[in-house]
Amino acid sequence: MRTRDRLAAELRKIGDSIKGLTPAKAAKYEAFAKRAETGEFDDYADTYVCPITQLWTELKAAGLDKFASRVANGEFDATKEESDEWARSASGQEAAKQLSPEMRKVLGLDLLN
Repeated sequence: MRTRDRLAAELRKIGDSIKGLTPAKAAKYEAFAKRAETGEFDDYADTYVCPITQLWTELKAAGLDKFASRVANGEFDATKEESDEWARSASGQEAAKQLSPEMRKVLGLDLLN
């Protein structure tokens, strides 16, 4: 399962399962879940300088501190497969081109063209 899907599912699970959760707070979880499904907070998304940090910041601002702690602890960091997918993408290839051959080797980034 992709990280974005796990993140969205966990946000929904919390929003649906906490007894006594106000409708307003449940709606916050659902709003974050919808955004997560789009990949907005994926580690390698081009949406923010650091999408996962953006998610943490917004969760904290929304008062969802426990879930923000899960994000900070790396529970929703990208997988190796997602990292490899990004490395093959146009964005990943552009980043790789800006690195020296030595640094690309250290990071395991190959130029595809």
